[in-house]
Amino acid sequence: MWFLGAGASRSAGIKTAGDMIWDFKQRLYRSQKKLPPSAITDIGEPTVQRKLQAHFDSLGGFPPAGSESEYSAYFEATYHAPRDRRAYLDELIARGKPSFGHNALSLLMAEDLCRIIWTTNFDRTVEDAAAERLGGTGRLVVADLKEPEKIRRAVDENRWPVYGKLHGDYHSDSLKNTDAELRRQDDEMRRSLVDACRRQGLAVVGYSGRDTSVMEALEEALDAGRGFPGGLFWFKRGQDAPYQAVTTLIARARALGIDAHLVEAESFDELFSDLLRFLPQTADKLASLVGTARPRLATAKPRTSTGPVPAIRMNALAVTSRPALCRIVDCPIGGDKEVNEAISKAGVDIIAHRVRDGVLAFGRDADIRAVFEPYGIKAFDHHPLSSKKLVKERGERALVRDALFRAIAGRPGLTFERRRSRVRVRPVPGQVQASNFNSDTAKPVDRVSGLVPKTDIPWSEACGLRVDYRLEQFWLLIEPTIITELTADTPEELAELTREFVRERRARRHNRFANALIEGWIGLIVGQEQSVRLKTFGIADGIDAEFEILRTSAFSGIGKL
Repeated sequence: MWFLGAGASRSAGIKTAGDMIWDFKQRLYRSQKKLPPSAITDIGEPTVQRKLQAHFDSLGGFPPAGSESEYSAYFEATYHAPRDRRAYLDELIARGKPSFGHNALSLLMAEDLCRIIWTTNFDRTVEDAAAERLGGTGRLVVADLKEPEKIRRAVDENRWPVYGKLHGDYHSDSLKNTDAELRRQDDEMRRSLVDACRRQGLAVVGYSGRDTSVMEALEEALDAGRGFPGGLFWFKRGQDAPYQAVTTLIARARALGIDAHLVEAESFDELFSDLLRFLPQTADKLASLVGTARPRLATAKPRTSTGPVPAIRMNALAVTSRPALCRIVDCPIGGDKEVNEAISKAGVDIIAHRVRDGVLAFGRDADIRAVFEPYGIKAFDHHPLSSKKLVKERGERALVRDALFRAIAGRPGLTFERRRSRVRVRPVPGQVQASNFNSDTAKPVDRVSGLVPKTDIPWSEACGLRVDYRLEQFWLLIEPTIITELTADTPEELAELTREFVRERRARRHNRFANALIEGWIGLIVGQEQSVRLKTFGIADGIDAEFEILRTSAFSGIGKL
């Protein structure tokens, strides 16, 4: 089963709950101040948002910024009558068209890889995509608050696919928008959700966990560890901090023995693009998703421009030179876990990953032999690292990636750390100053580390590292961030102060501020020259990994038509 929140509809041109909250605030503000629409032109600007929030904070009676009840409180204050709220949504949702993700989801329905979808959304993007893929509106069973019993009947009769709209259809007379309405959410609809979660796995995407009624239903569905037999997977964007209710749900599920995880995914469309490429039933059907908004790269001739060209700076640095060979050792050892244990036991410094044909490694030959000789080496040879093997996350790419990160870790002023699947560098206090990240026109950083105010919790500027292979090119992706030393034992009051501190520091980091921050990290990783050559080990008696990284990041430009 899939559960879609407002983030799944954003790519279809429909505002999320967060977008609507600021729209409500600016409408209320203009009404109270008797200002025309032209008085507030960009509600996405942090300075405008701070002004609006200060106004409502001074009035009192409204929930604080970031509260789970913000949406319902401001929606009800802006539009008192249900018919007015419905009219607002009618206008908003009528603009939405199915995105690539919706069309991809309809393909999963057609292949019987998705049987039930739940949503808190009001729009009809899923229905529209399903009608196109399934050849009409007859196959998809849609149940909303007017006919909640349709879901139970369809499930009992094994009629798939089924679509449950927990907050109503946007044409419905029973839209659920406010706290009072949400508390009265139809009992049968909620019961159907709970029962389904006790029999199925669930993947959640684009949903913040803002609605108490939905989260209570998912908590109930844990059923002492008997719920979600296929697992519970909550997808979130890398830069977003999930609501406490979400992290609590995942933690409780894991404690009960349920396979539950928070998974990073950049967007609804990208997630389903990756998913369809991965599944053998759909990998060859991507081309059939005609009329979708999926971004696609194409070769185009650059056009001559006679004026300034708008450009978007990317966070990708081209790795123009990388190792072409590594060692391969044929020996009867297990997977990466056993390989890492063997390296640790031998006490040597190498990088190695297991693949089908053997163990790939960088390092001194003597050290590599010392690790694997106890397992009986059958062959010790060279292995070519072809570009084709770097496209997907396999042993070859993992080996080159780890070697690149290790080489970067040797740069002065940086501390390297790996936490589970995340790899980050952070500046060494005293060696790296705030001025490294500031420019003449933007100063996003006032200090590189310290303690969160009113707490003893350390924080630091940091930069996540990833790799990718696109356009027949290996790329280093840098992702500036802020890390804190929160633990499971941190009191919730201090944890919330810390999260708010991080949100405030990141609020201005867009446009020229983001540019200055990226420029600062590039300076620390690459230096001030046009490129830098880095070696992983700096050895001569084995196979080292050497890389060249360009200082100029990738960019997207728009030529004149």
